[in-house]
Amino acid sequence: MRLLNPKQIWAIGGGKGGVGKSFITGNLGVMLAQRGYRVVLVDMDLGGANLHTWLGVNNPDRGVSEFVGHFVENVDQLLTPTGINNLSLISGARDGMEIANLKHTQKLRFLRALQRLEADCVLLDLGAGTAYNTIDFFLLADTHLLLAVPEPTSIENAYRFIKNSFYRKLRSDGNEQGLRDAIEQLLLLNNPQGIRTPKDLIEYMHRQGGTLGRFIERQLEEFQPQLILNQVRNAQDMRIGSAMESACFKYFGLRLKFLGHIEHEDAVWHSVLQRRPLVMDQPNSGTTKRLSVICSAILQQRSQHPRATELTSAGGP
Repeated sequence: MRLLNPKQIWAIGGGKGGVGKSFITGNLGVMLAQRGYRVVLVDMDLGGANLHTWLGVNNPDRGVSEFVGHFVENVDQLLTPTGINNLSLISGARDGMEIANLKHTQKLRFLRALQRLEADCVLLDLGAGTAYNTIDFFLLADTHLLLAVPEPTSIENAYRFIKNSFYRKLRSDGNEQGLRDAIEQLLLLNNPQGIRTPKDLIEYMHRQGGTLGRFIERQLEEFQPQLILNQVRNAQDMRIGSAMESACFKYFGLRLKFLGHIEHEDAVWHSVLQRRPLVMDQPNSGTTKRLSVICSAILQQRSQHPRATELTSAGGP
């Protein structure tokens, strides 16, 4: 029985590598499948695809690159069984260089193909960093999950990811609504309005009112990424998620929702070595229980605000 209508696309991103995106994506996917949803995991870490390894699946011989290159026209042909009921996998590109600069039309074609899949939920495991491909697929999803660990470099990169994603969205949506020149002028490094941060920009557009005021209100309503803090070791680490939520609003004027944290646990590394998802290998572990709470929170939010994926919310490079 389908419980999600319309289909949901979740993107899991992060500004830094090694924060556990594949681990979280794979285990959330398994958890959703165990709850009866039809799930497809998509490895969008172009050039560094390893989601199949986390799931104990042999490296598929075709994936995203074959679809983008028109070697495969039907995305259903990319689906690889995982051995887990209700869960399939689409592997990433074997050579990231060949699709490092996807055109906007190619991104939309792929997202539309994903929407046609017989699935309730599609999870995108994005690459690290703030490349256009990563940010655009992050913005094209319905649910935007940002992963970080309690380390200065990861926290700094998470803020950078949020800022760059927000500016990318403004440029893309502003172009569609005839505001391209106005937005570009405001985003200039040495703009005459003295705008230096997203908060400066938001306040300026609010003061202008009219079309700009309405535009920024809609942007703020649509752009509300959600944070998961991984590899937490102590009480001090636990406070970082809420601190980031507050700091993002104070200094950026943007709402970052802190969903919860995942504690550092030896069982995680054991599951990686065994190539078996933790939620199956250790269903009663603390990590599994926390992931379950996070998963339920996301589903509840989506059920309260259902909408179809908007395939026009990100522009090309």
